Amino acid sequence: MARAPEVFSLLGKHQLVVHLDYDPATEELEIRYRYPLSSLHASPERVIRIPKEQILRDVLRHLTHLVRGLADRIPHPVGPACPDRVCRSPVATIVIQDEVQDLPIAWLDYEEEGPEIGSRREIRMNAPDFTADEVCSWDRLRQRIRGIAWAHYQGTVTGLLQ
Repeated sequence: MARAPEVFSLLGKHQLVVHLDYDPATEELEIRYRYPLSSLHASPERVIRIPKEQILRDVLRHLTHLVRGLADRIPHPVGPACPDRVCRSPVATIVIQDEVQDLPIAWLDYEEEGPEIGSRREIRMNAPDFTADEVCSWDRLRQRIRGIAWAHYQGTVTGLLQ
């Protein structure tokens, strides 16, 4: 009987690893998840694509808030070629659930174009970089996205068992 709490605590730690990719230009949302419990139960990464017209309003509001926070952290240009600098194709990745990382984590990939530059860059926010308001948006977004991923996972597992 003394081992039951240990077994439960070990089983309770296993969870889906979930992150999302969001392109604010097209408002495309992809939720990516996998279940890394063990080699026997491990599943490949699955992707849920949500068309922009089906993204819930509160999810879109929180996504927009977090992406704006990332974009605001893009360093200001310095030097003579900088007035013509353009940042294109921002795609944000937000980690929703991962038991091995200190959350929240998010990053924004973008391309810098200009007369003397042209490179792919990334702005990353780790847990200490988030403002209290951004943590609140991330937490609300996390609740919604975890629910969507878990429901999808359960449907996939149920389909395999039938």
